Amino acid sequence: MKFKCFSVLDITRFEDLANELVYEIFEYLDYFHISEIFFNFNKRFQNLFINSIHLIKINLLSLSKSSFDYYYKFTIIPYKNQIQSLHVSNSFIIEFFLSSISLIPKLIHLHTFIIKDIQLKYIENLLNDLFVLPNLSSLVIDCREYVSNRTNLYKQIFRLSALKYCKLSLKTLNQFESLPVETNEFSPITHLVIEDIISVNELYALLSYVPQIHRLSINQLTTSKYVQEDVSPIVSKQLTRVSLDLGNVTFDNFVPLIKNLFHEVQVLHISTPADRTYIIADRWEFLILSYMPYLRVFDILHHVYTNSIENEIYANLFDQFASSFWLERQWFFAYHVQKTGKKLSNIFLFNSSI
Repeated sequence: MKFKCFSVLDITRFEDLANELVYEIFEYLDYFHISEIFFNFNKRFQNLFINSIHLIKINLLSLSKSSFDYYYKFTIIPYKNQIQSLHVSNSFIIEFFLSSISLIPKLIHLHTFIIKDIQLKYIENLLNDLFVLPNLSSLVIDCREYVSNRTNLYKQIFRLSALKYCKLSLKTLNQFESLPVETNEFSPITHLVIEDIISVNELYALLSYVPQIHRLSINQLTTSKYVQEDVSPIVSKQLTRVSLDLGNVTFDNFVPLIKNLFHEVQVLHISTPADRTYIIADRWEFLILSYMPYLRVFDILHHVYTNSIENEIYANLFDQFASSFWLERQWFFAYHVQKTGKKLSNIFLFNSSI
């Protein structure tokens, strides 16, 4: 066996890399950290920062006030036209950014904006600032305070002209406020994530604003005691991936959603309430064959507490998912029972393969 010997001259050092390759590496890193490390490394790296025309990522999560003041003066202000991604969660930094003289409308190349722990009083001004940004395609808003009226908030977000991905984490006081169905102005959003309680009625209205949606995720869907009879079904031919926690939505209330909204769905993930109808195999077979012809990934999490008699009923229901309909599609389930006091905790996990 021959061994190749390397001399010190054969080893490529980071500082010997071509400028284009250094810039490409920097694109994967936070600008604040790389500037701290490399700005004073040597004259060449100083010039790389000073003369850079590349877009940069800014992460303002754990800075002290003194560090932020320095960073703001020597990095954010000089390179505001090159900021592509901005992540903010510190309360005093949020307040600073959303002050009366906001910097955000000047970030003309901002594509991604993530803001967490924002106070409710700043959200309206924030959305007004974001409205003027021509390239904002990804938005994440996490508000820890209770929102009394989210209708206007939704409408403002749907007015953002370049937005493709939107994730909203809210707490709502009025769960069943009326969001009107949109017929004139539409959002370009293709991926919508809502971490909030959404009623079935409101879901129809929400989808009327996003006719180009491909992916939808809602962390708690619920029924409303006020049924809107005049809601027209919104059928999106591009909605192919859906993930829902169904909260208190019974199977019978879920069926209209399947019929009206999910005809094109290819991937469906649901977590269900303790309604045993969700694990009646024949009903699912009919719905899939009739209304979801393209479904290829189908996951259900069904968790219910039972006594010993009810447990036998559930066991029989679970066995029905071993028919040829499910086996031919290579869709299989797991069933786990755990005793909790006098009750049995039944977890039915149905996982399909791709």
